[in-house]
Amino acid sequence: MGEVYAAYDPELDRKVAVKLLRAQPGNGVSQSEGRARILREAQAIAKLSHPNVVVVYDVGTFQDQVFIAMEFLEGHTVGYWLHAKERTWKEVVRVFLAAGRGLLAAHEKDLVHRDFKPDNVMVDKEGQVRVMDFGLARQMNEKAADAPKTPTPTRTITGVSAPVPVEIIPDTLPAENRDVEDLKWTRVVPAAGSTRIQVLLDDGRPIDTMPMVTSSAFEANLTRTGSMMGTPAYMSPEQFLGKQSDARTDQFSFCVALYEGLYGERPFAGKTLFGLTSNVVQGQVSEPPANSKVPAWIRKILLRGLKVDASQRYPSMKELLAALERDPAVARKKIALVAAAMVLPLIVGVGVRQSMRAQRSMCEGGPDKLAGVWELAGSRPTETARKEAIHKAMLGTGKPYAEKVYENVSRALNDYVGSWASMYRETCESTQVRGDQSADVLDLRMSCLNERLDGVKALTQVFTEATGEVVEKALSAVHGLPPLDRCSDVALLRMVVRPPDDPKVRIQVEELRRRLAQVKALYDAGRWARAMEIGSVVADEARTLGHTPLTAEALSVLGAIQDNAGQPALAERTYEDAYWTAEVSRHDEVRAEIATAQVWVVGYLQCRYKEAETWARYADGAIRRLGGHRERLQSWLLNNLGSVYELQGRSADALRVQQEALALKESVLPADHPDIALSLANTAVSFQALGRNSEALNHIDRSIAILEKALGPEHPDFANQ
Repeated sequence: MGEVYAAYDPELDRKVAVKLLRAQPGNGVSQSEGRARILREAQAIAKLSHPNVVVVYDVGTFQDQVFIAMEFLEGHTVGYWLHAKERTWKEVVRVFLAAGRGLLAAHEKDLVHRDFKPDNVMVDKEGQVRVMDFGLARQMNEKAADAPKTPTPTRTITGVSAPVPVEIIPDTLPAENRDVEDLKWTRVVPAAGSTRIQVLLDDGRPIDTMPMVTSSAFEANLTRTGSMMGTPAYMSPEQFLGKQSDARTDQFSFCVALYEGLYGERPFAGKTLFGLTSNVVQGQVSEPPANSKVPAWIRKILLRGLKVDASQRYPSMKELLAALERDPAVARKKIALVAAAMVLPLIVGVGVRQSMRAQRSMCEGGPDKLAGVWELAGSRPTETARKEAIHKAMLGTGKPYAEKVYENVSRALNDYVGSWASMYRETCESTQVRGDQSADVLDLRMSCLNERLDGVKALTQVFTEATGEVVEKALSAVHGLPPLDRCSDVALLRMVVRPPDDPKVRIQVEELRRRLAQVKALYDAGRWARAMEIGSVVADEARTLGHTPLTAEALSVLGAIQDNAGQPALAERTYEDAYWTAEVSRHDEVRAEIATAQVWVVGYLQCRYKEAETWARYADGAIRRLGGHRERLQSWLLNNLGSVYELQGRSADALRVQQEALALKESVLPADHPDIALSLANTAVSFQALGRNSEALNHIDRSIAILEKALGPEHPDFANQ
C-alpha cells in the first residue's frame, strides 16, 4: 500500500511517522481518481480520535501520492508482544479489549479496517494499545459505484457454492511454495499487463504467478473495490468470497487474532491458501490445544464471532467487547450464594442480607462527602454553616438583587449536588452490589465525580467571601460547573489520559487539579485578577511537572481569564499554546473548547474572519470526535460563529447558526436556563438586522422573562436585555 518514513515536525517539535500511499491507474480508474479516492479515505481516518487508535495529524498530497502524517510510536506490535514472553489469558484479553475499543471507535465513524491482525496493533512503552495501519479501511456507507457491473461467476469450492471472483489452484504453485506455513500474505494482485495473478508476501516478494480465472470480474472486485484485499490468515469468509465488507468483517478478524493470541495457533488450519480458504468458508474451526487454560466461556464468544454467516456474529464490536468483559465467575459466585441460602435459609440468608446491606451502605457515602461543601437540601433541619456564611456574605454586599441571586444559586446547587449524590450511589452500586460494571470503569467514573466535587467545593468557598462582582456572576458560575452526565459516558472517560503511574507525580497532579478548580471558581465568579495570579502559577507548575493534559487545561482557563480581562491578543497566544499542548496529549475535549473560544477571540474581538472560520473547522472536528454530550459545546461554537457573521454583515448566516445554537441549548437545558436567554437575545439581534422586528421582539421578550425570573429586575444582566 505504500512506504512509511520516520520524520520530524519542526513546528510542533516532535517525531512523526509519514506514510506515502500509492495510487496507480488501471481498470477504468485514472491516477487522479485513485489519488482522490485514497485522499478521501485518509481524511475520513483523520477524523478518528481515540486513545486506542494511532493519531493522524495531517493528510494531503505529495506529487502523485497521498501522505498521512501520524503519531510516532515507540513500542512493538502485538504479534511481538505475544511472543516476547508467556502471557496469561487475562493479559491477552486485556490487550485485545483495548484494541477492540479502537475498532469500535472506527466503526462508530462508519469506518471498517478490513485488515485487522496482531501486526497492525501496537503496544507502546507505557503499555498503551493502539490500532494502526488503516491502509485498507473503507467507509461502510460508501456507495457501490465501484462494484463490478456484471454478475460475479459462481464456482464451487469443496462443496460450498458461493460467488468466487478467482479460483486459486494450489497445484499451479511451484513445488517449493505449495506448503506455506506462514500465510501472512498482504494481498493478491493482478500481474501488470497479463491475465495472471501474483501473490505477494508482507515484504513485497512474489511467491509466483498463476492463471487468472474470469480476469475482468477479478479486476473489478479486487483492484477497484479491494474486496479481496487483506491478510488471508485473518480474512473473513466474505472477503474470500468477494462479498461486501462491514464492521462484522473486522469482528471476524479480531476473533481470529484473539484466538491465536490465546491458544498459540489460529482457528482455521491450512498449509496452503486453498486449504485455508476451504476451512474458513466452511467454518471448520480447529479444536483447542489439550493443555489450554483458556476458559470455555471465552471460546464460546470467539466461536460466535467466527461464524461464516455474518448475521450470526455479534451485532457489533460493542456487544462482543461487553461479552469479553463479563466474567461469569462473578455470576457463579452469586449463584453459589443463592444455592447456599436454599440449604441454610436462616444462617446464610441473614449473612447475605447483612452483606448486601454493608455493600449498599458503603455506596451511601455521597451525602457525607458534601458536608461542609453544600449539603443536600433537606438533610439538615436548618441551614448549615457553609450556606449561612454564603447567604450572609452575599447580602453583605448591599446589592439589591443579592437575595434573589442567593435563592436561585441555592436552587441550582441543590439540583447539582442532588444529581451528584445520586450518580455517586449508582456508580458505586453498579460495581459493588450489582456487579454489572468493572472496577476499571468504577475508577474512571469516581475520578470524574471527585473532580466535579472539587469544583463545587472551590466555588462555594469563593461564595463565602462574596463581593459585588461575585454576586453579579454567581448564578452563571453555578451554571458553569462541568456537566455531570459526562461522568456516565464511559467511552468519553476512556479518551482522557490517565493519571501518572508514579504515586508521587500522581499526588502532585491531583493537588494541581484542586488548585485549578479554585482558579476556575474565581474566574467564573468574576474575581479575574486573583484568578489570573493563581492561574499563571498553576500553568507554570503543570508545565514544569510535564503532565501535558493538565498543562493544556490550565492554559485553557488562563486564556479565558485573559479574554475576559480585555487582553485578546494575549488570550489568543495562550489559547494557541493550550491547543497544541492538548494536541500532543490527545485531549479532544480541551481542543474543542479552545478552538471554540478562538473563534470569538480571533474573529469577533480582532476581526480576523478567515482565521476564525479555520478555528471553527478545528472546533467542529474535535467536537464531532467527542461523540455524546456535545450539544452544549456545539451550541457555543455556533453562537461565536454567528457573532462573527453578524460583525461581517452576514446577517442571514448569523441568524441560521444562532437558531441552530438556540435549538441545541433548548434540547439539553431547562427552559429557564440563562444560557437560553443569551441565545434568544443573539437570535433577536439577527432578526432585527434583517428587518424582521416582530420576531426579534418575540425572542427578546422571552429572554427578558427568563432573566427576570433567574436574576431579578435589579440585576445588570437583566438591564442589558
